[in-house]
Amino acid sequence: MKTFTFVKGLITFLSFTLFFGEEAAAQTPAVTLNPATTQSTGAGGTINFTATRNGNNQNWPGGNSQFTYTWSSSPAGVTFTNNPRTVSNNNSSTVATFPTAGTFQITCFVQEGGGGLSATSAATTVNVTAPLPANIWATSSNGTRISGFAVSNGTYQSGPNNIFTASFPGTTTGGTTTAALGRSAFPSLSLGHFYWLPNTSGNNGVVEVFAATSTGANVTRIGSLDINGLANNNNLGFVRLGMGPDGTGWILAGDGSTLFLAKFSSNGVNPVTITMEDPNVTLAGGSISTFRNGDLCISGSGRIYALANDGSGVTQIFIGSPAGGNTTLSKRWDLVTPGNAPFTGTVNGVAFDLLGSIYLSTGTGLFYIDQNTANGPAGTVVCSQVVAVTGLQDLASNVFPSQSTLPVTLLNFSAAYRNGVTTLSWETENEVNFSHYELERKGANGTDFVAVSNKASNGNTGRSAYQVTDNISNLTDDVLYYRLKMVDLDGRYTYSNVIMVRKEKKAFSGISLSPNPVRNSGNATVRFDATGTALVTLRVLDMAGRQVLQQQNNVTGGTNSIQVNNLNRLQPGLYIIQLVNGNELSAFKFSVVQ
Repeated sequence: MKTFTFVKGLITFLSFTLFFGEEAAAQTPAVTLNPATTQSTGAGGTINFTATRNGNNQNWPGGNSQFTYTWSSSPAGVTFTNNPRTVSNNNSSTVATFPTAGTFQITCFVQEGGGGLSATSAATTVNVTAPLPANIWATSSNGTRISGFAVSNGTYQSGPNNIFTASFPGTTTGGTTTAALGRSAFPSLSLGHFYWLPNTSGNNGVVEVFAATSTGANVTRIGSLDINGLANNNNLGFVRLGMGPDGTGWILAGDGSTLFLAKFSSNGVNPVTITMEDPNVTLAGGSISTFRNGDLCISGSGRIYALANDGSGVTQIFIGSPAGGNTTLSKRWDLVTPGNAPFTGTVNGVAFDLLGSIYLSTGTGLFYIDQNTANGPAGTVVCSQVVAVTGLQDLASNVFPSQSTLPVTLLNFSAAYRNGVTTLSWETENEVNFSHYELERKGANGTDFVAVSNKASNGNTGRSAYQVTDNISNLTDDVLYYRLKMVDLDGRYTYSNVIMVRKEKKAFSGISLSPNPVRNSGNATVRFDATGTALVTLRVLDMAGRQVLQQQNNVTGGTNSIQVNNLNRLQPGLYIIQLVNGNELSAFKFSVVQ
């Protein structure tokens, strides 16, 4: 009996212990997230999350009724779909949208109805990076919308992101879609105005130009011109537009037998006068019949890069400088695919990037030509696809890289303004068969560049440095433009990129990296002058456009030095540093060596 009583008591004790343990376990509800590991996305990106609670009977004893799932972020700013959501299921999903850059902790709180229990999940960390701003613009949706792309050195980042729908108020040619697109760099790169031409088959030779702000506001018909004259009513089947570094809009048009070149000086959305530059452009090495599709873009030296496509397997790029009635465009490249086949299809747009490479838009997507493979004599050049997109028409950018074919190599050209005087400096090498430099200036309200200085060549095959000053204290313009005319011994010449000088100081100036080249076991410092306190983002990209390093630093007014972190992680090679402050972006190359 004692043994039996003892065993019975033990069984009773064990039963009580097991029952109590189950009750304790029932008081521990839990919620888990998927994904639970750290996530990454860009600003504007989305991530799908699912919250799952543990089972009803053992863990949620308070009635087992409806359960409310509430999503939140720390810090706030993330938006969620299905939030809050009340269901009887043991899970609920949401799409989280991250509008801004930063680091966010995502959690889900679950509350059981009917006075039940609640639980909060562990947080999932999401790192959100700031996107690259759009730097190439296209007429998308078959020419009805103006959209932006972000690309870097042939690598796709984002787009097309719709900015506005093109319209044609006051049109006399009946345009409803765009034939051509351009974007100026004025009043600034980020606020540059858009310009476009309508796509019309019955235009009788008349070209209209429309303009809008950077956001698509204040759409205005700013001007028109009967390109082929009142006595000629032939329709223009080819009409394209490119904006130059000084704000000049260049219109290239053709009727199948004649190629016309016209221009206007842009002034925001205000009316302009369109004038004829050359009523019969000469082609060297090509045929006007090829200009059924295509576009044009303008380099920093003012040279025209004209894209021509006949829709039947011939795609070519012509180059030339405007020269009044003596303008000649010379065929430079025949475009081919990576498999060396003719580049076919409807090729509609061409634009430069900041580094001088060329992008094309076609009926099937965005393509890229690396300038390093397109700097030889006339031949073929390969186009590689950046991203597949349908419905693209024309293409535009508002950066103007320097392109030079003279023996002399222009290594750099810069300007600094102080106390009413502009100091202009440039460095060259390989001055073979070279004569002299002419420095030219144009005011913001001027129409033509004028010569302000002449500098003879040193005649060195190595490096030569030059510097001149220009007193502009008596000029009323707040903004001035300079370019360098480089003249060969036989009279041939080309222009440098156009640089701008403001009498008011930019946020950052005097940017340099030291040392350059950088040893991959050493350190480097970016130095610059700042007008005031700011938060600056420093990015390092490889030559494929991939971001490999990023850091943020607070800077103060005056001279600043920023240590570039983690350079020891980089392999030897060429890289690009981007210094970003709001809408200001500066980029320059540097190299890493062993």
